[in-house]
Amino acid sequence: MSTILHVEDENAVRFLYKEVFEELGYNVIQASSAEEALKMLKGNRPDVIILDLKMPGMGGRAFLEKFHKMKLRIPVVISTAYPYLQGDPSALGADAYVVKSGDMTELVETVNGLVNESSLLRHGK
Repeated sequence: MSTILHVEDENAVRFLYKEVFEELGYNVIQASSAEEALKMLKGNRPDVIILDLKMPGMGGRAFLEKFHKMKLRIPVVISTAYPYLQGDPSALGADAYVVKSGDMTELVETVNGLVNESSLLRHGK
């Protein structure tokens, strides 16, 4: 079972993502702040991280800076309500960028693709 670390300050969004991804067979662990997520990464190795950019305290960009210093090879999907930030996700230090929507199709497909890609790399295929 693949694990997702979801970093999001809004309770309703955390609840929705947990419901959707657990129904698809994922194990979902969640952090309500970037600081909490960094602590969780010390003891957990998720297969993918879904990250909000705009959060109180440390935002998603600062999280990504600290995350990359940890030298962890975990794909990151930025999931934010701000489409004007969309562009090249690698410029932000992420693997993908999905604008939050009531339709979860794009996010689910993106996560599935990254998890499958990551799995193939780990198993040398």
